[in-house]
This record gives sequence, C-alpha cells and structure tokens, in this order.
Amino acid sequence: MKFIEPLVNNYLQLTEAISDQTTRVTLANQGTTPSKGTIAEATLYAHEHDLSLTVLVQPRLGNASYNDPELKIMEADVLEAQQLGADGVIIGALTQDHKLDTEAMANLIAAAGGMSVTFATAIDELAESDQTDSLKWLADNGVEKVLTQLTGTDNTAKLSKLNNAAQAAGLQLVVLSKNETESSRLNEQLSLTHFLQEI
Repeated sequence: MKFIEPLVNNYLQLTEAISDQTTRVTLANQGTTPSKGTIAEATLYAHEHDLSLTVLVQPRLGNASYNDPELKIMEADVLEAQQLGADGVIIGALTQDHKLDTEAMANLIAAAGGMSVTFATAIDELAESDQTDSLKWLADNGVEKVLTQLTGTDNTAKLSKLNNAAQAAGLQLVVLSKNETESSRLNEQLSLTHFLQEI
C-alpha cells in the first residue's frame, strides 16, 4: 500500500490536483514559502473539499543553515500559516556546521501552535552519525513526520537506513518523489508507503 500526497506550487494546481483518493495536499512556491494570499485561498479551498493543507515554510532554496533574519521570517510565516487555518507546516533548520538547530526548531514548533509539523529535507544534510539523535529530538518535541529526497538508485542504502532510524524514533518518513514511477519503485524495493509527489 502507498499513500501519495500532491505537492502543488500555486492555487490553480491545487484545484487540478484533487481526486477521490486525495485527503491531504502540500502547498509550496517552487521550493519556498507561498504568499499569504495563496495560503489563505488554498486553505479555504482545501477545507471546502475536506482536505488538510500543509504549507512549506522555507525562506530560500539551498541549504537549511539559516541566519537570524531568515529564522525570524520563518517564524512569522509559520504564525501566519497557523492564523490562516493551515493544518500543517514543513519546516527545518540546521546550524552553520550542519547539525540540527534545536533552538531554532523549538521556536518554530512553538509558533506552529497545534499544527502538524513535518521536518523538511534538511534531514538529508545531516551526517548519518547525527541522524538518530536528531530524529529522537524531533519526535520528543512534537514533530510527526520527516521529509527526504534521497530517491536516486545510488541512495537506496542511505534511504533504507534513514527509514529505519525514523521508525525507531516514532516518525513517519515521507519521500519527496518526482513521479509515480519513482514512488512505485521505492514502495516495492523498500516498502516505503508515504510519498509527496510534485504535480
């Protein structure tokens, strides 16, 4: 069994992504945070169609080692998404030496105020030796899922190890997948079940 959640980058894509099987959808803006207006209208549309909406909160592309102004932007955006009625957020922050930024994450999780929290693909930037402790900290502090994009065939062993570590911590691993073919391959090879698939 596999669960595929659409990843949409604008309001129009959201309206086109819904099928009878869709229960959740994630809203982004080409890898960064969507605008306030887009979040507001997308949330209304999703809830009118009995869908839960998760919002990606990411101030820029690139690594997840954010400076203080970027973290303040993220915190404000998480609060905004919460006030606009979004059901969840995807967030992630690392220190400058690519360790889990527990101080920043604690602030962002607090700002989420009851929304479901998914840790972003920043997990892929952590050294494997840091993953177990980091995943445990995330689980202990209210994070429910972790997102990865380790989908290439050369990453199969890493992905399997990450999935085992996530399960041990009580977290659901969600794979950011390019298409249905990739999702099916990973489902068959590694028995992965949850995918976020870009439209």
